[in-house]
Amino acid sequence: MLVSGSNSKGTPLSIVVVSIEQPATSAHSSGNNDVFDQHNKPRLRRELILSALQKEYPELVSIKSLSPRKDVDLIDLYRRVHDVNMIEFILNAWTKWAAMGRDGGWYEECCHPEWLKNKEDCKDEAEVPPMVPCHVSFRRDGIERPSDNVMGALGYYCTDLMTPIVGTLVEELMGDAQIIEAAVDFAFQKMEPGDANESPVESGAFPVVYAVTTHPGHHANRDNFGGYCYLNNAALSAKLMQERLESLTDISTDSEPPNKKRKCRVAILDIDYHCGNGTGSIFYRDPGIFFSSIHCDPGVEYPFNAGYADQIGSEGGKGATHHIPLAPGATWETYKIAIEKAMNAILAYDVCGLVVSLGLDTYEGDSVAVNRGGFKLSGLDYLEIGKCMGKFMKGKNIPIVFVQEGGYKMDVVGEAAAHVVGGYAVGAGGD
Repeated sequence: MLVSGSNSKGTPLSIVVVSIEQPATSAHSSGNNDVFDQHNKPRLRRELILSALQKEYPELVSIKSLSPRKDVDLIDLYRRVHDVNMIEFILNAWTKWAAMGRDGGWYEECCHPEWLKNKEDCKDEAEVPPMVPCHVSFRRDGIERPSDNVMGALGYYCTDLMTPIVGTLVEELMGDAQIIEAAVDFAFQKMEPGDANESPVESGAFPVVYAVTTHPGHHANRDNFGGYCYLNNAALSAKLMQERLESLTDISTDSEPPNKKRKCRVAILDIDYHCGNGTGSIFYRDPGIFFSSIHCDPGVEYPFNAGYADQIGSEGGKGATHHIPLAPGATWETYKIAIEKAMNAILAYDVCGLVVSLGLDTYEGDSVAVNRGGFKLSGLDYLEIGKCMGKFMKGKNIPIVFVQEGGYKMDVVGEAAAHVVGGYAVGAGGD
């Protein structure tokens, strides 16, 4: 399917897809670490999405495949949105875990349950098993602190038993960080410093930028990770975008804090089936980031304790959080109303940048969602989602970055992703 979009002058929009070259080793393939979970296949999902984008929109999509770097400073980047101690734990956990060995107590205690179930099949590919918590800590009340023992510290930082520490994790997270940095750069490629217009952008159309990371991130908050998420890529994208806007805005003559200025406000729209509770938590008190999430009712579905309509932010950020919970079984007719509601709220907040957390587990029959209900979206509904968002942004001329989140129905996840991003390019265009 070939589509083309255009700005208000009829110039075709382009889609810049940012990914990273994968090492030619089985450890990074979809056939290795993906075997530890019956639902979560992030490496396979990445491959399927990239393939579908090139198949569906070959003349519209430009793939930017980055060369992996070994010098990516995850602490320097993600400290904008995460506790440094948690980042350091993620960086060092696998080395400490592997060093413990069986005599150190890890065997069949902190091992991923799927590995234990299939250990005869997995043992050749994973001499050291993937690590998950064997306990959880109290909520943050000052009584507990992360243990020096990696098994204890994992229970302090990780919120579940399904988000494993594996040997390739840090390298993959470095790749994801490269993707996010590059995606924000591409989103601003039309930006001109010192622009004197009301909007700090030039008149040409920005590209639609899609960051195809390996791991999702929207369930990771400042000092916890879980829900298949480790570091919050959407949150980082929003902060990097905000910093770029601040650098292009003259704040020297105004006493108003930069993050309250119109030219420095950024919105995040999360359309994953599950509420982006980590992202919402990070920015709950921040007036500079408007967070809108469309998701299944948390009274029914994970993450259960966040995503209610009356959670609207607090302190200076009151009113900057916008949850739209939907009942299980939502169809396109219902979802369209929610998209329109979210986009109207984003426009009312008068932002100058947009990040979309692109989750695809809203698809009918998605294996992670279906146990407690799921939504009923399918096929060209995803093209309509993109077009609907794009129509609201037509003529706004602000940078946008789509960031990959979840999606577990592997036979359709690539096509669905391509349709959302391609649909946005169509909707944001027009003569």
